[in-house]
Amino acid sequence: TSDGNRSRPDKRGSIMVGIQNAVSSTIAANRRAFRTAKQKRMKRLGRRRLTKQSKLSVTKSVKTQLDMGNAILEDLYPGIKIDTSSDACPKCSCVLDEDSIILGWKPCEVKDFSTTCPSCKHKFIPTFSVTCNLDSFMGSQGKGTPLYCDYLSPWVLLQEIRGLINTERVPKLAVKAAKFFGVEDDSNNVEIKGGVDAIIDPKFRDGNGINATLWWNMIVTFRRFKIPFTFLLQGSYKDQQLIMPLLEDM
Repeated sequence: TSDGNRSRPDKRGSIMVGIQNAVSSTIAANRRAFRTAKQKRMKRLGRRRLTKQSKLSVTKSVKTQLDMGNAILEDLYPGIKIDTSSDACPKCSCVLDEDSIILGWKPCEVKDFSTTCPSCKHKFIPTFSVTCNLDSFMGSQGKGTPLYCDYLSPWVLLQEIRGLINTERVPKLAVKAAKFFGVEDDSNNVEIKGGVDAIIDPKFRDGNGINATLWWNMIVTFRRFKIPFTFLLQGSYKDQQLIMPLLEDM
């Protein structure tokens, strides 16, 4: 009888060990499967092909919005030129066109600002330049000079813009910040213009700081992939609605 009693706990212990081993094996298998799927996904993204801008198809209404956006942009910035295909690799001096820069980005990375040179595989932060005929245009070296901006990947840009859109209140703004946003710093929590309204405000893209970089990156990205960007210019036409619905959109 005593031998039988001793065998029961041993049997139970064996069952528990078996269960634990099975659970551990399942977890390990799931982790391996997840890593394998992630590696395959990254390889698939790495082999992706980029559709040329000229071959991107859009509907008639979208084309109308794109044409209007380009016309308004030219009206606000006469003689505007955005150069995204003259940046050179600092290591091998290979000049990268826009598509080469895009293909060099690491997919889904929100903190990686670099691209990869297709020639020497060196990683560096790409830039593009914006110029126009306005004497008041604030470039990187002052008024009337070209504005050089870091060329951000869509994932990095989305992360930064989300942070701006989700900002609704700023605790105790400094005097300079309050004046910039056109409010008075007379309370611990000052209500400011936030979200999309702040981004389309012409003050947002003035100067040569991070806001200008983000705004011009949106223009570059939207134009490259033929996404309407007219709403980004609405702040310059407060008494006129730029985005009007077309009959086929009704």
